[in-house]
Amino acid sequence: MDFFSDSKIITAVRNEDTFNKCLKSDCKVVFLLFGTILTVSDYVRKLKEHNKTVFVHLDLIEGLSSSRSSVDYIDKMTEADGIISIKQSLLKYAKTLGFITVLRVFMLDSKSIESLEKIDSDPSVDIIEMMPGVTLTILCNEIAGSKKTIIAGGLIRSGDDVTRILRSGASAISTSDSRLWE
Repeated sequence: MDFFSDSKIITAVRNEDTFNKCLKSDCKVVFLLFGTILTVSDYVRKLKEHNKTVFVHLDLIEGLSSSRSSVDYIDKMTEADGIISIKQSLLKYAKTLGFITVLRVFMLDSKSIESLEKIDSDPSVDIIEMMPGVTLTILCNEIAGSKKTIIAGGLIRSGDDVTRILRSGASAISTSDSRLWE
């Protein structure tokens, strides 16, 4: 995805405090990881007013379920650019509506690694977010041939972590730690 060419850091907004810091920051890409069915459209609107590319994590918005109706709601009620989910079936539907899709994958064991091959051939997934992000430094060989954009999120605590992860092949990292946004 070309919006990672300028910025390798994705701002993960998980509460009101990080939301307000994000509005004041130079970040260009935002993962919205909190809110309710009543507030999500306002959060997205404010982020778009600040020229941010916004991805909504469907599974973390209170009041939405893991259903096509929730994807339709985000489509009709917000100006979000993309959808994040752990459910490939929702991303498949989101893709038909024109959303950029992010599949969050938790790297827990060898079965998780094996699933990457299947995900890599799924046209409904644009971006794979591997969690925890620090696992990317160990799994660089496994992701080297991926056709997907790979990003890393979770447990990234320092600039050194960011550098190691990007050198391991990630296109970007997502973090709620505002010290790492710049």
